[in-house]
Amino acid sequence: MGGDKGKTQGRLSRRQFVTGALATAAAGPWVLRGGGLAHAGAEEDAIIAAAKKAKKTDLNGMIWSLYYRNMRELEKEFRSRAGYGVGKIQDISVFQIPQRALAEAVSRSNKFDFFHLDSNMIPSLASAGLLEPLDGYMKEAGFKLEMVGNFGSFMKYRGKTYGIPTDGNVHIQYIRKDMLENPDEQKAFADKHGKPLKWPETWEDHQQVLEWFHRPEKGIIGSGSLRNRANGVTWWYMYFHSAGGFPFDDDLNPTLNTPAGRYAIDTYLNLKKVSHPEAPGWGTPQMIPQIAGGKVFSCQYWDGTISQIEGPKSKTQGKFSYGLVPGSKLSGNLVHRSISSPLASIMINKHSPRKRQAAYFAMYMATLKNSTDIVSHRSFTFHDPWHPGHFEGPHSAKVKEAYTPSGVKAIKDNLLVTTPPVYLTGHREFQDVLGKHISEAYVGQIKAKDVLTKTEKAWAKLVRQIGKKKLKGELASYKAAFPKVNKPG
Repeated sequence: MGGDKGKTQGRLSRRQFVTGALATAAAGPWVLRGGGLAHAGAEEDAIIAAAKKAKKTDLNGMIWSLYYRNMRELEKEFRSRAGYGVGKIQDISVFQIPQRALAEAVSRSNKFDFFHLDSNMIPSLASAGLLEPLDGYMKEAGFKLEMVGNFGSFMKYRGKTYGIPTDGNVHIQYIRKDMLENPDEQKAFADKHGKPLKWPETWEDHQQVLEWFHRPEKGIIGSGSLRNRANGVTWWYMYFHSAGGFPFDDDLNPTLNTPAGRYAIDTYLNLKKVSHPEAPGWGTPQMIPQIAGGKVFSCQYWDGTISQIEGPKSKTQGKFSYGLVPGSKLSGNLVHRSISSPLASIMINKHSPRKRQAAYFAMYMATLKNSTDIVSHRSFTFHDPWHPGHFEGPHSAKVKEAYTPSGVKAIKDNLLVTTPPVYLTGHREFQDVLGKHISEAYVGQIKAKDVLTKTEKAWAKLVRQIGKKKLKGELASYKAAFPKVNKPG
């Protein structure tokens, strides 16, 4: 559905171990267009053949029920074929699992066999000794992890694979098509600005168009991008990376107080004039109804929102266009950069006596056929496309039905230029500090010029605490996760 999926967590009760894997949360029919799950193919057969060699023992996992409901029917299928499956689940929000997983790493507990959480935590968890490398299991099962563009690097750390994705979860651009293409608006905009009203190519174009359509007196807000502390920071990364910024130099000195960093802050704060006045306190539960209800002209948002806008009961069906996020020319070239955070994936506990079985289960969820069933579900919309076969080929028809053909193209284009947040040990700590200072500037608690100096000082302290030598060894994995193109072909 979208990255701020965890913002409802405060209102959700935590379930402790529940035999039967979330029967209550997963209740309801498993409805797939086409009349149910297709018969397994060669990819699934190879995984099952490897899984049958392992001891038959049920698995314990940590996963949010809103994600797991999409996977329940496939778990049953895996169980019937492999002879084991998922027995017990701890239901925790995807935003709370990182902290719990770190606690498991410290205690070296074997209580959980797998965790379903943000892949940006891989460096922190792998370096803490919690995660099992999966390449050997993948080779044994003949499983090849295929992701769009350079996206597969988000699952790797120091050359080894530690995550199996279930959710693409990338920011795309949303624009009210009916407003942008209105002939009267086209003429009035051209008369005033001396240029055509069109899809914004740069963040400066984006700001100008948002200001044109920001009409709160008529119930239309220009920008629907989040500005809360927990998630607003992900937008800052898009501005920063598109301006040519990278958070550290090769000696791990923070490089935020740079032209790219200042550009990102200015772009971030400039949107305040076209945002809802309550935006600093809003997460997805507040913002998505605004977007899907047509009360927002434009935003960058997690791609799962498409399936709500285009849902059979939506009043805004057909009113939005989807496409590439704007870019920046600050570096001398036009560079587009999207963001993927959180990127939900299954990770295996290195200390588990059932890690082999858990690895095969994870792979079974991520085959082309099975992952298509998961991401294209029309009712359970917490998983979004990521596999190349979701976008082209015979399986893509189901995905295009859920996301529309133009939406699917937009998702793929943005996946090709997506970046991670800080992909190093300490990811959560780095991001929390940056998010704190950006949000303080947005509400006027500190001056804009102090955001980057304060953040650099705090980041330098974090680097010392974690260890500069250790982090230097992780830089290659971080840089490898960046896209290879500035704009999709």
